[in-house]
Amino acid sequence: MKKRCVGFLLAVVLLAGLLPMAHANAASLSASPYLNIVYESTDSVSPGTIRYVSQLAGSPNFHPSYWNDYVDAAGYECYTASISMALSSIGANATPGRLGDYWNGKGYTGGEPFATMAWDVEGFGATYLERTFSTAIENFLNNPGSYSPPVIHLTTYSERGHYVMVAGKVSDNTYLIVDPANDAPWTIKIENNVATYMRHDELRTEELEKTTQYYKAGGSLSQSAPAPTPVTATIASAGHHQDGSSCASAAMTDVPAESNWAHAGIDYCMSQGLMQGVTNSQFRPESEMTRAMLVTVLYRAAGQPDVSCYTNPFTDLSACWYQNAVTWAYARGITSGVSATSFAPDSSLTREQLVSMLYRYRQLTGSTPARMDALDGFYDQSSISGWAAEPMRWAVTGGLLSGTSSTSLSPDGAATRAQLASILLRYMSNG
Repeated sequence: MKKRCVGFLLAVVLLAGLLPMAHANAASLSASPYLNIVYESTDSVSPGTIRYVSQLAGSPNFHPSYWNDYVDAAGYECYTASISMALSSIGANATPGRLGDYWNGKGYTGGEPFATMAWDVEGFGATYLERTFSTAIENFLNNPGSYSPPVIHLTTYSERGHYVMVAGKVSDNTYLIVDPANDAPWTIKIENNVATYMRHDELRTEELEKTTQYYKAGGSLSQSAPAPTPVTATIASAGHHQDGSSCASAAMTDVPAESNWAHAGIDYCMSQGLMQGVTNSQFRPESEMTRAMLVTVLYRAAGQPDVSCYTNPFTDLSACWYQNAVTWAYARGITSGVSATSFAPDSSLTREQLVSMLYRYRQLTGSTPARMDALDGFYDQSSISGWAAEPMRWAVTGGLLSGTSSTSLSPDGAATRAQLASILLRYMSNG
């Protein structure tokens, strides 16, 4: 097949950015960041070029060699195809077949899709990242070749949803989509983490879930590409860690030294904008978390979506800083308040309450596997509230929550800001 390199579209040909682009017209259109799409079958990849992977056996661009032993599953593997395309843009040769063999070789038997461990791509020299869409697209636009295009999940695209890759910015809030189920690129509008697009001649709108992105050092098309924020840390000195990386919590005079268990989590949450100091110089790691603090952290992690179409029934919300977060958390089922009309924003959180909110947040974006025996060996498991049992099993299974001793979980104990920061570090690192 003759090689066809496709650049990215000018907004003027996209009819307000919501109509699919005809494949036959995709030969020479361009827009930032000027990557190519290669539709021919090839085993070579280079930073700045997207190797298109189709999941549809009937497509002229479907290449069984990309799928190898997994060709029969290709029609269901939009996520794997999108991961492969994203990795190709940063110079990682990871066809769906290679990805499947790699994950299965590490003991990940998966199911549907088989790419259940999508974040685990170190074997291809890449780092998995979860970012808000706004951060991920800026990473990509500013440093194409080191940061991959973002991969998003469109839940209303079909009955099971559909993963696609956002491969360029056409105009304000309008982005180019490369779709493993459609040979022709098309466009989508994404504003305040809400996506609007056409599907089956129907205009659809939905709030985005997590955004996946990959990083690979040395592949940048620009002068320099910063590495992703470290998720490990080791003594904060003059604003830097021992390894020379920036210490986001350096201005906080009460954050423990780098060798302390709490430092890495606090530094990570501050670097990602998930948590802030209580004052300009005080983080107060041992202060108890309040309900308002936690929903605000989760709201930031979700990209602070627009809540103008939501309401809440609570009459005790007096401060402005958590209003939108509480409204969002109530609308998404993360919290139901302490009564029909009370949220109790200033009430302290227990460890089981913290884990339960995080569990419900996770249900918005992915599965929540939990071992039934996860709580065995903890003598105080009988004191866990019935509604918190499954979230606690999930948190212990995933390594998010450790005991306060080898035999105690202390579900009723107060959750501190340092504890939440450490849990969030593990949560974000584990995907």
